[in-house]
Order: sequence, then C-alpha cells, then structure tokens
Amino acid sequence: MVFRNYEYFAAIVEAGSLTRAAEQLYISQPSLSQYVKRLEANLGVELFDRSTSPLRLTYTGERYYQYVLQLMKLDENVRREFQDIKNQTSGRLRLGVALWRGACLLPDVFPRFHQLYPDIHIELTEGRSVLLESGLMNDKIDLAVMNLPRTLDYNKLTCEIICEERILLAAPTQHPYVRSLLADCPTFEGYPLATLELLEHIPLILTKPGQNLTHEVRYMLEKNHMETNILLETGNLTTAINLTAQGIACTFVPEEGAKVCQHPGAVTYFVIDSSDLVWDLAAVYRKDTYLTHLSLLFIEVMKQQLRRE
Repeated sequence: MVFRNYEYFAAIVEAGSLTRAAEQLYISQPSLSQYVKRLEANLGVELFDRSTSPLRLTYTGERYYQYVLQLMKLDENVRREFQDIKNQTSGRLRLGVALWRGACLLPDVFPRFHQLYPDIHIELTEGRSVLLESGLMNDKIDLAVMNLPRTLDYNKLTCEIICEERILLAAPTQHPYVRSLLADCPTFEGYPLATLELLEHIPLILTKPGQNLTHEVRYMLEKNHMETNILLETGNLTTAINLTAQGIACTFVPEEGAKVCQHPGAVTYFVIDSSDLVWDLAAVYRKDTYLTHLSLLFIEVMKQQLRRE
C-alpha cells in the first residue's frame, strides 16, 4: 500500500532530516512528523531508524522508497502523456548532447526544428556521455543524442537509431607519408582509403578517457594489437584537429565532425579499413519513461536533416 502524499516521504529520504524536508515542502515540522507517524501506523512497520543522524531507512523503508519512486515515475509519465494530448506542438524538451557533437549537429538541426515548432523550448544540457546517461537516469533530461557506447546499460536505457556514422582518421596532408598515400590511393564513399599502417608513421592525438570516441578508438587499437605513439590526450576534439592541421599528428574524428572541420589542404580524412570504426548515432532515453511527442518531433527533424546532408 502506498500512502497519500507519498512525495512527502521521498522528500524526507532525499533531505535526510525532517527539518530540511519541511522547509523544502513549505510545511511545518510537527505536521511532517505527524505524517510519518500516521504513515508508519497505517503500514504497520517502522520506515526510519531514528537512532541515526541523518535519518536512515530501515530495510522496510528502503523497499517502500523503491515503490514510491516507481509511483512517482508512473505519475510523471501520465502527466506527460496527458500534456501531449492537450498540446501537441508547444512545451519544453530537455535535450542532452555531447559538447563537440552539439557543435556539429545543432547548427544542422536546430534552425529547422525551431522554424517548424517555434513554441517548443529546448533546455540544453551539454557534456560527456557519462553525464548525459546520468541525466537520463536522474530524470534531468528527456532525450540524449549520442553515439552509442559499447557500455550503454540497455536494462535501463533504450534508443532509436538516427544513422550509421564512420569514424575517420584525420591526417596532415603535407606529411611525406600521407602525400605518398594520396599519390596512388583507392577511395571509398568519397574518402581516400588507408590501413592502420599509417599510424606507424605519424603520432596520434587521442581524446581523453570518459568520451565514447576514446573508448571506441582504444578498443579498435587493442583489437588490432596496435602500439601507437600517442603524442597528446585532449578533452576537446577541435584542439586535436587543429593540431593535425599543423602537421604534427593524426586524430580520429566522427564523420559529421569532419564535414564541419575540413581544413582544406592541411587535413585529409581517411576511411580506415576496419569494421570497428563504424558506430550508430542515436537518440537515447530511459526505458521506463514515456517518450513525449516533443521528443518524437525532434527525432524526426534530426533524421530528415541528416538524411538531407
């Protein structure tokens, strides 16, 4: 049985004390204390261990808290669905994108989306995929656009594939080895084709751990038993590409980013002959969450714009 005003119980658990919870709920502490007493009497169990500070849940309290969280999520899903029914083309979409991905993707997608649905406000969260996954699980964002990591928890998250994308190798065009490749090089889907042997001649700049791109590249290198000369690690892929343009190293770049950061005459983007350097770009959301009509609209516009590109 879940007692009414269950959000009071959740507030106490999250605040760790009756005093702080009462302040957050804008009710008096005696009223909140009476609520807890009535709740425990009604359920016939003790939910809090009152011998500790901050308050700790008993085992029964922990189980009840899980039921309350499920009920709150169900309530939120119902509200979102009813809001969709009431108002189809206005409201708020809490969108998460990786920092560099947003710089490449949003200029293609957002202007068209805003033109079609000017009354939909996008609340943007930018950060690494770990932050976006946490935001989804904590109900801070509705939808995250990211390349699917091998580590995605499909028990809690699900996705809709937007498109398949290659990971290209950016190499300094004027490097002697690159120039020799380009003199007699086959092409694949408009890009010159190379093997991983290129990395034996030119150092590599990697993105830092915690980014999906880093994980994919390291996985591919280890699988192919490649020992590369890693010159530098950076958290900003634009930095890596700009350094490549200076002729000192190579770096791996998602195909959408290569279209934005071209550096004609200074950087050449190669397709590497490896099936591991292809990944899916997807819209990711919580498995137990109602996917709103606003989210579906954004996904559809994104598919249309990338298909056009």
